[in-house]
Amino acid sequence: MRYIGLMALALIGSGIRADIAWHDASALTVEGRGWTDTEARYDRLPARARGQVPPSVWGLSKDSAGMAIRFQTDASEVEVRWSLTSDNLAMPHMAATGVSGVDLYELIGKRWVFVGNGRPRVKDGNTARFALGGKGAHDLRLYLPLYNGVTKVEIGVPEGSMLRPGPVAEPRSRIVYYGTSIAQGGCASRPGTAHVAILGRLLNREMVNLGFSGSGRMEPEVAALIAELPAAMFVIDCLWNMDEGSIVTRVVELAAAIRKLHPDVPIVFVGQSHIVTGQHPTRFTRLQEQAVAELRRKGFTGLHLVPGARLLGDDGEGTVDGVHPTDLGMMRQAEALAPALARILRSRPREAPRRP
Repeated sequence: MRYIGLMALALIGSGIRADIAWHDASALTVEGRGWTDTEARYDRLPARARGQVPPSVWGLSKDSAGMAIRFQTDASEVEVRWSLTSDNLAMPHMAATGVSGVDLYELIGKRWVFVGNGRPRVKDGNTARFALGGKGAHDLRLYLPLYNGVTKVEIGVPEGSMLRPGPVAEPRSRIVYYGTSIAQGGCASRPGTAHVAILGRLLNREMVNLGFSGSGRMEPEVAALIAELPAAMFVIDCLWNMDEGSIVTRVVELAAAIRKLHPDVPIVFVGQSHIVTGQHPTRFTRLQEQAVAELRRKGFTGLHLVPGARLLGDDGEGTVDGVHPTDLGMMRQAEALAPALARILRSRPREAPRRP
């Protein structure tokens, strides 16, 4: 009895409650996971992509950007415990809370509301506790790190509390977003403030984030993998990583790869963002528009262009370094893209069923 008492005191002293029941988050609803045949449970590409895609893409696919755990509980507070794949918790221009932290949101009515952020301190065994207001069931989403991977994520609730998976989206209702470091989430202060995550909340859609920092180059091998995924829409936002000489060819090849398996699914090409308004449309944006015009002449339909001019605003305040958005820039991007994407989705003759 004395041993049990000392153990309880030790747990209290460490910040871990003795009456918490821990559950493996992978048994709940994992959102943003394009493939299930992965090397590790929170990888973003299938195991067979190793050696097929460029090494930089493969390495970045180990980051859990865009993934989230959807679950429901009647507990008044929730604890989260997560371990990371890397001890590089932050970057010079991006906070540890975004690189390696977790974000909890609650669905209240029809709106997702921020609950709190879990701050990483070590590679293994990070913990965070979140108080939930009100009584009854809580519908929650836990966003995972943007520029780090996770080896394990656990959800803790008081013993006897209800914990169950959240609703599962029909794969054909998801939006696949392929792009650069900006799409991956650089440099959001938290996982939930990355513009792809914000878009998911604004559009009420599960997002599959295939942003690869410095490596969104539309390679044929990557294009073939992206085309495998069922989706309601494909968004292509790669211009910051492209070489001028390859843009037209790769846009054409990527669209053809998607169209081969998805004849009617909209493909949206996003123009290059730039903090200097006089630079719009940029040379790279014009080349992308040229490629889309070529595809339309060949009979391709369902191709859409979103200009880059409004993505960051006109005051130069939307980035941390002239390229990567701050939270302000991320919100501006999401608010500029959301109406355009919503219009395109509404214009589809038939749409896949959506989750509750």
